[in-house]
Amino acid sequence: MSLEKMLATYEFEQWLYREAELLDHIDFDGWFSLMHPSLIYQMPVRVNKEGTERPDYAEDMFSFNDDIDLLSLRVERLKTDYAWAEIPPSRTRRFVSNVKLADYVPNEKASVNSYLLIYRSRSTDIHHDLISGERRDEFTYEDGVWKLSKRVFIVDQTTLNTRNLAIFV
Repeated sequence: MSLEKMLATYEFEQWLYREAELLDHIDFDGWFSLMHPSLIYQMPVRVNKEGTERPDYAEDMFSFNDDIDLLSLRVERLKTDYAWAEIPPSRTRRFVSNVKLADYVPNEKASVNSYLLIYRSRSTDIHHDLISGERRDEFTYEDGVWKLSKRVFIVDQTTLNTRNLAIFV
């Protein structure tokens, strides 16, 4: 691996760690500022298939399939009294690992894959959620910073054992 790709990998690792920190500290405005105006933000539904057939997720059915406008509405809603699923807010901890630079054009675009594990607890509930999966991210370089322009989160579970998806991946 070239020095340039090593440094780029480190830069995207730090970007993803910062994103996780913003979300875990409920700084949705700070997090949203990392998004590109052309954003596509998806979580395909995982499906069970016989044998080793791939992909083992739906390519036309999603738990969420947001653009920048819909994501903005979700963020703004979380700041109101109408986001009942998040009153009080969830306590989350995001663990980012296995960051791999898949494609890289300096100061233009990049594709980055990573694993994500989210621990989530609610209010005084003794139960917690664990959500894990792979993120396939695309970044666009704009005005001197990398912005997330596409995220596909391939969740590991076929059936999510969580009461809602009012959190971001």
